[in-house]
Amino acid sequence: MTTDTDARALADLAGPVEDPIPDQRAATLQMLSRVLDAAPVVLWAVDAEGNYTMSEGRGLELLGFRPGETVGLNALEMYREQPEIAGALVRALSGEESRAVLTAAPGVHFDSVYVPLRGREGEVNGALSLAIDASDRVRTERDLRDKVELIERQSATIRALATPIIQVWDEVLCLPVIGTVDSARTADMMQALLEAIVREQARYAIVDLTGVEVVDTSTADHLIQLFRAASVLGVEGILCGIRPAVAQTVVALGLELGSVRTMRSLRDALKWCIRAGRGEQP
Repeated sequence: MTTDTDARALADLAGPVEDPIPDQRAATLQMLSRVLDAAPVVLWAVDAEGNYTMSEGRGLELLGFRPGETVGLNALEMYREQPEIAGALVRALSGEESRAVLTAAPGVHFDSVYVPLRGREGEVNGALSLAIDASDRVRTERDLRDKVELIERQSATIRALATPIIQVWDEVLCLPVIGTVDSARTADMMQALLEAIVREQARYAIVDLTGVEVVDTSTADHLIQLFRAASVLGVEGILCGIRPAVAQTVVALGLELGSVRTMRSLRDALKWCIRAGRGEQP
């Protein structure tokens, strides 16, 4: 509980106020005392040397203290092992205001505001801090970050599984495509294929569409871009595994695949690459 002595200390910290109605000021201080008794907050003040002159608020329970218990102790000494808190206090004693979410104890976090206290001539003669318990918020934010990181790792794994690059022969890579091909997936496929081409020093790249059941204009454009990117690195691309239904769709839509070498199956494409690599007539 906040005592009458504590209330007087709060009044002293508030400084001289030109108030024609003293009862209003007393009522304000009484309301502040009730807030400190009920809410998970800490209001404390130190002198110019860092010695506590006031320490109030229900939030002290989270730190294992009672109201007023730390008065007379030196805050800089108490938190010398916690540079964030000590640093914020030093800045306040140097005349700088600051706000930060600080860890006061394991699992205990406070959203704290530090302000310098000044004398009549403007000199800093202490510091005041209001700290609000933010432990639940910090835990929620940490859990959310952990979940986001997990989702990102899972997404990266899924993308890697969706764009497997297989070296099927010397200087020959194969990219089997399964499912729908959109712009985002094409970007992943292109990056994975180009990196594999450079890493394996490949000369031929086979894209197998056996697992693709639907092809539209957008899909065809994405595939053409993929082959163009590979050709820039001096790699010849071969498209194989086109299903009859996909072939009919390509013709019906008038899609242009003339610049891409096509083969009936992965086996035929691999045979062609092996013969071309040996310098034989494919």
